[in-house]
Amino acid sequence: MQAQPLPKGWVGRQVIYDGTRLRLEYTGPAKPQKVLVAFAPFDYPFQSDAGGWGSKSFTKRAIAHVSVFHRDEDWHQHDEFIVAMTACRAFFGPDPQLTAYGFSMGGYAAMLGAQALNASRAIAVSPQSSIDPAVVRFERRYGEQWAKMDGWHHDLGAHLDDMRAYIVLVDPLHKPDKKHEARLPKPAQYSRVLLHGAGHAGIQSIVEMGQAEALFDLLRGDISAHEMRKAYRAGRGDGFRYVRKVGTTLHEKEKPAAQAFYRIAREKGFRRLLKKWRPFYK
Repeated sequence: MQAQPLPKGWVGRQVIYDGTRLRLEYTGPAKPQKVLVAFAPFDYPFQSDAGGWGSKSFTKRAIAHVSVFHRDEDWHQHDEFIVAMTACRAFFGPDPQLTAYGFSMGGYAAMLGAQALNASRAIAVSPQSSIDPAVVRFERRYGEQWAKMDGWHHDLGAHLDDMRAYIVLVDPLHKPDKKHEARLPKPAQYSRVLLHGAGHAGIQSIVEMGQAEALFDLLRGDISAHEMRKAYRAGRGDGFRYVRKVGTTLHEKEKPAAQAFYRIAREKGFRRLLKKWRPFYK
């Protein structure tokens, strides 16, 4: 895959931390004012010719960023994680504003690492609170990963504080993700962006709805969590996942509003949904 051309004066994939479990690469100008620290989901490869998770999109939009590569699918349950985050902040010094950002396991990592990064914000999409089956019995997606781990070592509550903002994007209709979000600590500057109908694919759903730039504006700090929620609401009629989830629920409950979703599916050419819902109109 061809790399995204760098803006003038930028360095690309500069290794700023190289440890046993983690590698951090910086892409951006020599003296950035803002830096996004991006944490990948569990299955993103440690070695990637394409660069870090989201790096191509960040570079395209001139967003300076650190890509955090993880060797193990372990939700960063090791001491090196905090060491690496502290080293990341030391590399930039006290002045640049850092934002921690991630999806799924990466969302958990963004919240866990924000304090050590001295980040002003952590933005987490569909984060888990734990994958320990003794603690979250409802979580059945990551048994293979848990079997390779040596337990759960970080107390998330000890790493969250009232000094920074935490923004969690989550679908309240997705039962496991909703339960995880309910278990997260809630510091003073905690807020939610509700992504009804997105399932665990929050970022994909936002992009599908044509609201990707709103997400990047949120990452830059140009819009608030409330404004991101408004953007999602404005675009959700174009999103297949949203129409499928909410429309199916309304049809199954025989709500009058289901007819509006049938019309949307017809207008958008969502043939699978029309076929699925047609029996409700016999």
